[in-house]
Amino acid sequence: MSFLTFKGRLLSLIAGEFEVYIPEFKPYTLDYQMVVYATRDLETWLKAKWDTDDSHVIYEKIEETLEKESKAFKAFLNFWVGLWLEKWRERVKFLSSSPKIPPSHMERIRKAKKISEGMEHRKELRKMLTRKLMNHGEICMVEAIAENLIIEEIAKRIQSTTDMQEHILVDPLNILNNLSCRIARLSKEKGPLIYLNVKPYTL
Repeated sequence: MSFLTFKGRLLSLIAGEFEVYIPEFKPYTLDYQMVVYATRDLETWLKAKWDTDDSHVIYEKIEETLEKESKAFKAFLNFWVGLWLEKWRERVKFLSSSPKIPPSHMERIRKAKKISEGMEHRKELRKMLTRKLMNHGEICMVEAIAENLIIEEIAKRIQSTTDMQEHILVDPLNILNNLSCRIARLSKEKGPLIYLNVKPYTL
């Protein structure tokens, strides 16, 4: 089975588990975006568990497991989707309109994004933070949360929007150390970390 074909099969399997937990789930509406997010998060989670960065390796192992231990894998998938939905309800909040953010803060975020995009070892930093998040129980939208944490940390270092220095130097190791402490506290902090401007599905 080709990579894309099997990925489509996994999407269907996860959609089926969503229908078990949410009887009103509509697979051919915007609700299906949740399945896409969950599939991406499962791939990220398995990459960490199986210590690989190759998506093809992940899907080959899933396909092999489905062929040899279909019931066990489906039982695992049901359990994982249940945990993912709990975290989705806790960490993701839908907004009907764009939030009102002070212009000064928006400018800091804009600069922080620009700095993060050009930061040395950016991918490695996000990967390490993503794995730390999973080690502390986060399994939903982990890569997006890691990215947001990096941008927020850089934004804190930007003192003023009038600062003419566009290229503020940031040390990835220092950011990792600071955010490791922040991530360790997340399990005690209940509340959204991701905000989506998408029509919400009532859970």
